[in-house]
Amino acid sequence: MTPLDAHVRRSAPRPRPPPVVRRSYNYCRAPDDQGLTFSCFQSDLEKGFEAVQRRLQGEAMAKYTLTTGGGYFFVPPPGDAWLRALTQK
Repeated sequence: MTPLDAHVRRSAPRPRPPPVVRRSYNYCRAPDDQGLTFSCFQSDLEKGFEAVQRRLQGEAMAKYTLTTGGGYFFVPPPGDAWLRALTQK
């Protein structure tokens, strides 16, 4: 059984995991330059990534990691309906 305080359990609790699609990629350019790049997609930042980050605060794995950067990027859906929705009054 997965411990209740495990990273995977805290980030995606049951019965409903967070509404995000996520993927991580390892990289190793040199022995002293290696790590993990993480990306995720969601339609609601507050209910997706930010909710997961709140649940992960204080987790045991945090002492083994160092975040060196990050950002939020907007990826619009196909078509231009999203643009019309933004510009309507």
